Amino acid sequence: MINGALIMAGQSWPLQPSSLPAMRAAAGEPWQEAIVNFLESWWNEKEQVAAKTSGSTGIPQFIELKKTAMVASAERTIEHFQLDPGTRAGLAMPVHFIGGMMMVVRAVVGQWNLTVVEPSSAPAFGSPQDFVALTPPQARGWYEKSPTEWEACQTLLIGGGRASVDWMLNAEKGPRVFESFGMTETISHFAVREIHPKNEIHFQCLPGFEVQTAADGGMVVCAPNGAEIKTNDAIEAQGRGAFSWMGRLDEAVNSGGIKIHPAAVETELKPAVPGVFRCYGEPHEKWGEALVLRIHAEQEPADANEERARIFKWAKHHLPPHHAPKRIEWLPLESTWTGKWKRPRAHE
Repeated sequence: MINGALIMAGQSWPLQPSSLPAMRAAAGEPWQEAIVNFLESWWNEKEQVAAKTSGSTGIPQFIELKKTAMVASAERTIEHFQLDPGTRAGLAMPVHFIGGMMMVVRAVVGQWNLTVVEPSSAPAFGSPQDFVALTPPQARGWYEKSPTEWEACQTLLIGGGRASVDWMLNAEKGPRVFESFGMTETISHFAVREIHPKNEIHFQCLPGFEVQTAADGGMVVCAPNGAEIKTNDAIEAQGRGAFSWMGRLDEAVNSGGIKIHPAAVETELKPAVPGVFRCYGEPHEKWGEALVLRIHAEQEPADANEERARIFKWAKHHLPPHHAPKRIEWLPLESTWTGKWKRPRAHE
C-alpha cells in the first residue's frame, strides 16, 4: 500500500485521513479510541500536538510538540534502522506517551503497515513483524509468549526504562535489540545502544544530536534546532556523540563526601545478587548518607546473615572504594505501569 496501513482488531485501513470515520466506527475499546484520537489530532490543521513529559527535566507537565519536529524525529529513526515503505511494525505501548505516539507517526511518515494491539505485559501481534517497540517487561513477555514472532522480528526497540539483557543471553535467534534513550522534550529517543546480540556500553547519538556534561554532572542534550535541554541524568560523556548513563542526579547518595549513583552500583552488583533489587540512600549519623541494598522479597530469607556476608565480601572486592552497600534488607519493591522497579526512599 502506498500510504501504509493501520491494522487493528482484525481490520485494516490505509493510513490516511479519509480512513478516520471507518477507524472510529471500529474502535470499541478505550485503547483503540486513543489511537484514532491521536491520528485525528495528527491530521488536523494545528501545527502542534500535546504530550506529557516524563520528568527527566523536572516536574512532569504537558507541552506542545511541533509536528514538523516529530516528522524529523521519525525520519531519523527510519534512516538509522533502514526501514523501507511497507515495513511490518508492531505497537503495544499506549499512545498517551511519546513512545507510542512516535510509533504511529513513524508509520505515517514511513508508509508502514502498523499492527496495533492492546497494551499488556505479554503482547502478541498475531503475525510476523519487522520492527517492534516495547517496554523492557513487554519485551520479555513477548519473547516468552510468542517465540515464533520474536524469532521472525528484525529489530526491537526498547524504551520506557532501563533494559536488562540477562534473560536475552539464551535467545540465540531473534531480532537485534536496541535500548533507546530519550524523553518527550527530545521527541522520543535521540540515542540508542545495541544490547543483543551485542551488548554495547555506550549510547550513540543519532545524527544532529550531541551531549555535554554540565557542571553538576548532569546531561545537556544539544538538539538539531540548536536548543539545549538540561536533564537530571548523570552521564559520562565519550566525546560529544556518545555517553554512558550513570543514574539520576536526584538519586545520588553523598556518603562521606563520595557521590554514589545507585543505578551504577546496581549494574555492578548484578553478578552477585540474584533476583530484583534496588539501591538507595538513607540518613547516616557518621557518613551523612549510607547506601542501602533492598532485595525484592516478602520476607527475609532464612539464610539472610550468610547472604549478607557473601554480598558484603563480594562488593568489597569488586566495587570502587566506599561504593559497597552499608546495609542489606529484604522488602517488597513497587513497580510502575511499564514494569520498571521503583527506587525506595529513605522513609519507606
